Amino acid sequence: MNIKSIRFRLTLWYGALLALLLAAFSLAVYWGLDRYLRSMLIETLAAQSHQIGDEWLAGIATSGEDYLIDEIREHVSPENNNRFLRVTRADGSIVFQSDQPRDESFNPAAVSKVSISTDEGMRQERLPCGKELLIYSLPFHATGAGDFLIEVGASLSQINNTLHGLVIIFLATLPVAIAIAAVGGYGLMRRALRPVDEITRSAERISSLNLSQRLPVPATGDEIERLSATLNRMIARLEDSFKQITRFTADASHELRTPLTVVRGELEIALRNGQVPADIREAIESTLEETERLSKIVNDLMILSKLDSGQMQLEKSIFDLGELAASTTDQLTVLADEKQVSLSCSLRSQAKVEADRARIKQVLVNLIDNAIKYTPAGGRIEVSVRREDSNAIIEITDTGIGVPQEELPRIFDRFYRVDKARSRELGGSGLGLAISKSICEAHNGRIWVTSIPGSASTFSVELPAAEKEVS
Repeated sequence: MNIKSIRFRLTLWYGALLALLLAAFSLAVYWGLDRYLRSMLIETLAAQSHQIGDEWLAGIATSGEDYLIDEIREHVSPENNNRFLRVTRADGSIVFQSDQPRDESFNPAAVSKVSISTDEGMRQERLPCGKELLIYSLPFHATGAGDFLIEVGASLSQINNTLHGLVIIFLATLPVAIAIAAVGGYGLMRRALRPVDEITRSAERISSLNLSQRLPVPATGDEIERLSATLNRMIARLEDSFKQITRFTADASHELRTPLTVVRGELEIALRNGQVPADIREAIESTLEETERLSKIVNDLMILSKLDSGQMQLEKSIFDLGELAASTTDQLTVLADEKQVSLSCSLRSQAKVEADRARIKQVLVNLIDNAIKYTPAGGRIEVSVRREDSNAIIEITDTGIGVPQEELPRIFDRFYRVDKARSRELGGSGLGLAISKSICEAHNGRIWVTSIPGSASTFSVELPAAEKEVS
């Protein structure tokens, strides 16, 4: 999983926002339930206080205190209901006080006494044992018996236990809910962004060789559809510009070929004239050499323009790449011997390809010729061919001057030369590697280089093996 992907970050934000919302909701439910349970308990205690005063304490002068106590025990039953109940006379003496509740959650004797002049209302008291009670106090005047204070209370442990259970439920269910929502959200975002993946894969397949292809445009009516349509229009503009450049290159190369041929012929005729002075002959020979170099550049540009435009017709056939490498190496041995460079070819395994033999040979000639040019006397060049999975690989390794690491990304660019002065001296135009790359890509292959500056370079060519070989 890519933690930097849009779908992961959106899922993370979605999960974090959902967690915050659920946490806020849980706090609101907790606080609301706490307020509700407290208010309900207060209403119950207040109702019991008024019931005791209005129904039984009001007639205590005639019915007696025993009747009051019996009615409280029969109808209120504070011990069984885990309630605190106390009725106090004006002089502070106690008419009735409940015993220890059934759940033994508090000790009634530990509840502090308050003045009978206390206003009607609710108070919260913490006992020495740590328990908290809500106590409703009701001052009451009984005719013929004087003033009394009715206190009815209940422990907050029941409310706290309920809230504690709610917290446990939240802690148990919320992480599961967030995890399920995050997984579901990731799935939905993956589905929503699937068109982006399709656009990405299609865009990676588009190169200078197939600019006529277009990205898929999902009929979703959203930003992705607009992005695809915009990118397609940009690709169309690039295709038009590329066609104009290719057409200009092809036309210019074509127009230059005839004048260059004429100039070359005239110069060769002039050289046959034995009456030409030596200094002029030298100038003519230099001009003829430059004309030949320019003709080669024009021919290379023609090849590149055909490869770029797709007009190059590849005459594919199945042949042994090792045999082609060996024969090409033998043909170029003369050039290597002139520079006192050792040139050898090793066939590690048979590798047949289905390709244009002439074009692949052109790639080999370009790479081996470059290796010979940039390998000093006494050096060596090895050409190797091997089969690797479903590909055939050629490697040309030399002990030459190498390529600086910062130059490697641009070495296959057109007209790019690492050492411009040395390349010009050796007759290089900066197009050989660009042509080799285009030929490899036209065969669905690739070319790359690894190098140690001042020590060695290895140019590798990878081509799909022939299907008959793969099966």
